[in-house]
Amino acid sequence: MKDKKIRFTIPNFVNEILFRDIENFDLKINNFFNRIFSASYTNIDKYPFKKNSENKKIQFNMNNKNKAIYENLLSFEAKQNESSYFRDLIRTYISQPFYQRERIIFKSEYDTIKRSIQKKEEVLLEVNEKNILVEPYFFKVTLEEKNNFLFCWNYEEQKYEVYSLSRISKITPVQYRKNTRYYNSEYMKKVVKNFDPFLSYGSIIKVRLTPQGEEWLKRINHFKPTLIKKEKNIYYFESSDRKAILYFSRFYNEAEILEPSNFRLKMKDLLNETLLLYK
Repeated sequence: MKDKKIRFTIPNFVNEILFRDIENFDLKINNFFNRIFSASYTNIDKYPFKKNSENKKIQFNMNNKNKAIYENLLSFEAKQNESSYFRDLIRTYISQPFYQRERIIFKSEYDTIKRSIQKKEEVLLEVNEKNILVEPYFFKVTLEEKNNFLFCWNYEEQKYEVYSLSRISKITPVQYRKNTRYYNSEYMKKVVKNFDPFLSYGSIIKVRLTPQGEEWLKRINHFKPTLIKKEKNIYYFESSDRKAILYFSRFYNEAEILEPSNFRLKMKDLLNETLLLYK
């Protein structure tokens, strides 16, 4: 079957948003644009377009499934004005907030998991090339992260875990349950009420901050852990190890992890590994 090539031009600001998404979602260009079309071909708004020298050209090849949709389901008007149709399709896509765009790009994966949640099924996920058997409970979006996170129970690790939708590459619903259902309603309520993708609930770390560290604490908000209490320059935060590493590694010598001792040792090892890079 002959390839169906799609070509159209878009404003430069639209192009920048698209290629940031392609990078964030770690997808090839053809795959990315095919996903937008298959998920949204009937849901399009009209946008004005002005030709100018800063416009960018987009080109991709339709896959066989989308070629069938194009040939059999797309209106005559859309085919006659192909460039305008695809330009409007893309403008409609970028008008959505990031978490909605993620759901569009990963519509098949999102819908499959949602169906398994409704059926209370176990699901085999492939995440970072590793197969993980989970019981999915719900998706949540944080204001800071913007992404869609799947909250689930990992049967192998015997603990709750969170996975970003865009990092789930394969999904296989398990028709016949193999494990006893694990459901902690009190913990679930806590997660729903105050969602933290790092699952920091109940994990307390103790940190000493210098005056400069205290200034940075006021200004740096990305991955910022929840402050529980303060005693002079000693701060107590609710934070998982991973969240604390991401946040306080930017503070260099302006923050010292005091407790818990095992996390203090982990930070020390990480800093020693960093120092070795400069020897």
